[in-house]
Amino acid sequence: MKYWVIINDTRLGPMSLEQLMRTPGFGLESPVWREGLPDWVPARDLPEFASLYPRPSQPAGYGYGPSRQGAYGSPYDRQPSYAPGMPQPAPQEPMPSTYLAWAILSTICCCLPTGIVAIVYASKVSPLYLRGDMEGSRQASEKAAMWTIISFVAGLIWTPFSVIWSLMTM
Repeated sequence: MKYWVIINDTRLGPMSLEQLMRTPGFGLESPVWREGLPDWVPARDLPEFASLYPRPSQPAGYGYGPSRQGAYGSPYDRQPSYAPGMPQPAPQEPMPSTYLAWAILSTICCCLPTGIVAIVYASKVSPLYLRGDMEGSRQASEKAAMWTIISFVAGLIWTPFSVIWSLMTM
């Protein structure tokens, strides 16, 4: 089975369980994802890590889930409890588009200076999203799109002048 892990805001993977265990910075609190999981979970919540990292014992009756299997129950049975007045967690938004491929294409084909600015903003989208900064990620995506468009337009404006100039100097 292949695993992905986030260490220091960097997504690593796919890797085997053995590779994951040898990864510097990996620990029980590291977010891990594998096929079959709906979302990233701390490594301590996966059954394959339970035998590798024994948990401290808890008094009986403090387990999770309806089955109360042992002291902990199944990590997939866990249901967070929220007090009536507490805010519910917000649903995870999808990551905004990075426009990185378009930014690179506009840099190569159209206008180098504005294309570089587009690449810089496009490369910020994913790290901001992974840190949980949805607003920053969305703004970086919008700026990447704007600078990519500016680059294409600048290239379209400059091309006729460039052709005329090259014809005149022949």
